[in-house]
Amino acid sequence: MTGSVVYLNGSLYPPTTTGIDPDAPGFLYGAGLFETIRIENRQPLFLDEHLERLTNSALHLGWPPPAKETINIPFQEAIARRGVTIGRARLNFFQGREGFNLLLAVNDGLPYTPQEYHRGCPAAIVSIPRNQRSPLAGLKTMNYLENLLALAEARSRGAREALLLNLDGYLAEGSRSNLFIVSDDALYTPDPASGPLPGLARARVLKIATGLGLMVKEEPLPPEALATAREAFLTNSLMEILPLTQVDGRPVGDGHPGPVTTLLQTCYQEKKAAARG
Repeated sequence: MTGSVVYLNGSLYPPTTTGIDPDAPGFLYGAGLFETIRIENRQPLFLDEHLERLTNSALHLGWPPPAKETINIPFQEAIARRGVTIGRARLNFFQGREGFNLLLAVNDGLPYTPQEYHRGCPAAIVSIPRNQRSPLAGLKTMNYLENLLALAEARSRGAREALLLNLDGYLAEGSRSNLFIVSDDALYTPDPASGPLPGLARARVLKIATGLGLMVKEEPLPPEALATAREAFLTNSLMEILPLTQVDGRPVGDGHPGPVTTLLQTCYQEKKAAARG
């Protein structure tokens, strides 16, 4: 065997046969962005919004934006070939040895069950902080190990999701979600300066809540706000709106999904149906 070789899972190979480029910055350093997209009725939901965020994030990093106009047809072909009716897709845009790669993976099913929406989600505030002053704050990057470590800590304590505090001790976000709290007849969520990802589901909920006439406040939230909240919930593109009913083993409100959460869930489904036409 001549030239470069790599060792992978017990054997030596030429790099071109492994499917992994060991010199690509995307592999070596996590130099990439990603989007997670919900699929319903064989259609990717809010695809244009995901592609717009991916493009804006790439431009923010000084990268050439992905050729998003080329993804629609392959996306539909991947869904059809996989036979996905309800599921999720992962779109990665990452730096190769030369240029950038756009990778799409489509899978059946969603990671949340009807029972979880009925009883709510337990979470834990973890020891791993969110650095709101990082140049990557607010970007959905493939540098995701902190989130995985935070989630593992929460899972070790019997929770479903991890809640991260920022460097100033304020609530930032979940390891995979944005956080909302209902208190004093208002809907609160950590402001962008607190370090959360500006989630697409988060933006939809803010718009829906404002349209309903709810008082909406984006501001720094101390962790104690969860102890006095009437209700709380989490959002992301896959979970949509998931009630948060327990934090660190203590109930949020009465420990059950609340009426504001339920109302927003209903309105979210209506908005989604309208987007599908």
